[in-house]
Amino acid sequence: MPFQELEFAKPIVEALLGRPVPHVRCYELPGRDLVELYRAAGCDMAYVSTIWELGRNNFIDAHGRKHYVDGTFKTRASLREIAFPDLDALRRRLEEVTGALAGTGLGLIFAPNPVPFLVTTAIGYQDYYQALVDDPEFVLEFQQRLQAWCFAELAVALEYPVDVIRIGAVLCTKQGPLMNGEMLERFEYPYLREVAHRIHAGKRLALLHADGDLTALLPDLVAMGYDILHPIEPCGGVQDIGRIQQRYGDRLAVHGNIDVGSVLAPGTPEEVRRVTQAHLDRLAPRGGYICGSSHDISEDVPFANLIALRDTVLDYRASGG
Repeated sequence: MPFQELEFAKPIVEALLGRPVPHVRCYELPGRDLVELYRAAGCDMAYVSTIWELGRNNFIDAHGRKHYVDGTFKTRASLREIAFPDLDALRRRLEEVTGALAGTGLGLIFAPNPVPFLVTTAIGYQDYYQALVDDPEFVLEFQQRLQAWCFAELAVALEYPVDVIRIGAVLCTKQGPLMNGEMLERFEYPYLREVAHRIHAGKRLALLHADGDLTALLPDLVAMGYDILHPIEPCGGVQDIGRIQQRYGDRLAVHGNIDVGSVLAPGTPEEVRRVTQAHLDRLAPRGGYICGSSHDISEDVPFANLIALRDTVLDYRASGG
């Protein structure tokens, strides 16, 4: 019975490791600390990413936490300021992490920088969605400028023993798609199809991370060949992971769905155990279920609730369920 979280907030990381850590995202930890974290969390794989903060305006709060504020690439003239990161830095990072993983039995998930999301955050969310209507050619030109580097980044990752490539996409809110079909075909789907093809050509699994209610888009996403769908937010009961598994389980593994908003953050350890056990009893017998949260383990999740989630899965696994 697989168990996997991708990210843990800093207080959770410190509780799992039993010591302070720097103010970084958990996937930026030194290799040995990263591996220790995912082993302590009971996960089956470690997760690593190297985020390119192209055009991002960030704010550091009084606790040292970084918050995205807006993008700064608002015009075509700003495209001249693009400075592509050195891919040798990625090689060094993957060598460090894969070296730390050797002999642990953990797999590795890597998240490259996805073209549409890079453009969205570089422009800024509000201005990006406005540009889709007012100046779509600017958005397409921006995407084209980044595409070769992003595919080169993926190619570097495929040189290493990475098991799963995680692709992030902003497609939906909890009320459904952010764009109509024509816009999806123009701004999102070409990249998602091509990157899935390249991942499979490299004989790796493709994990799509997309928040919100994806119900209307699932036929398209499954047709693209994604192997794993994460995190399958319940969206107030609108999105049913069991129905998704029934309909697409022969082609798609379902990952996540233990709701942060209604259970993991506000609930008790007993409530977390009950909900997790219900998911396992319902979904595990069919196969293709990876247990985890409906997003990640954020600061508002009590440590005891993470332990309840982890131990319920590990107990289920130990019992042969």
